[in-house]
Amino acid sequence: MPPSGFSQPAINGLLAFVRDSYANTLQRYQGRDLSEEQVLRESIGYLENHVAQSAQHLNGFVSPEGVKGLQQFVTTNFLDLIAELKLGKKVEGKAMQTELEHIGTYLAQFKL
Repeated sequence: MPPSGFSQPAINGLLAFVRDSYANTLQRYQGRDLSEEQVLRESIGYLENHVAQSAQHLNGFVSPEGVKGLQQFVTTNFLDLIAELKLGKKVEGKAMQTELEHIGTYLAQFKL
């Protein structure tokens, strides 16, 4: 049995966060001459840093282990996409856009 709160709206919220992080990453790095892997790696550092900074404002409400868990969540999607690029499962220069398109479809069809 899943924990309390593990529900359709909760999962959809996480997927919306992932979708938004890809969209903002594409916008942030638009026009820069970087590979998608470079962009994703820079974004991982950016997200990890901001999660850690945000957690400081929680005044101990979330433990360091909890902060690491959130950092892991926000970066795992990017690391998985890098792996798919390296394996040739996604096309360089189109991987994040493909993810954005698929997340929308997945959100519309996802059922717990």
